[in-house]
Amino acid sequence: MGKNVPFKKNMIQGGSIVLAALVLGIFMVCTVKTLKSYDDTVKVRGLCEKEVPADRVVWRISYSEKANDLGDLRNTIRKNNDAIVKILRDAGFTEDEIKVGNASYDDRYNWSNNVSQITFRYQVNQTVTVFTKNLDLVRKMQQTLETDLVNQNILASSYADYQYLGLNDIKPEMIRESLENARVAADEFANNSHSKIGKMRTASQGYFEVEDLDENTPQVKKVRVVTTVEYYLK
Repeated sequence: MGKNVPFKKNMIQGGSIVLAALVLGIFMVCTVKTLKSYDDTVKVRGLCEKEVPADRVVWRISYSEKANDLGDLRNTIRKNNDAIVKILRDAGFTEDEIKVGNASYDDRYNWSNNVSQITFRYQVNQTVTVFTKNLDLVRKMQQTLETDLVNQNILASSYADYQYLGLNDIKPEMIRESLENARVAADEFANNSHSKIGKMRTASQGYFEVEDLDENTPQVKKVRVVTTVEYYLK
């Protein structure tokens, strides 16, 4: 009887080791499967676009003059500025909306190798800018302003930059919609791959882009954002 005790003890120890190895093996297999499942992901993008009306316009009216006498040139610029401001005020723009920029003077002799070919020594560039929310008035005046200025011997050009300043008001809604669209794309992928969408792994929001709807309607803006989302698959 005494001789069998070590044998039984060894059998028990051996069985315990085998059982432990078996449990550890099962645990490792389950762990590998779990980790593998977390390796399966899908990355999708959700787009959201909205058309919004511009809510401000920056209208720049620019012209240049040349002369050989600086005093005469300054007087011409002052007279022209007064004429432009008067036309704008008479049309309905307020004094706060009209800004007369600093004139940019250039001595053309400084950069010419042959001054004898220069008819007028001095040139000045001037811009009068209107900052307003009255988009309709700007669009109306754009049709006649340059002709009105020609009648006063002012050869000018103008450019209206229509802007949208209410982006912060629509950002939350657009982000939510882009996330919803990303989820729809992820669900479609999961259905086609016979899997299911799990938790969100990562998400990144793209830049908001504000562009003209098209070249003919700059007063209407297209706001666009793309959100990239990565989901676990299970």
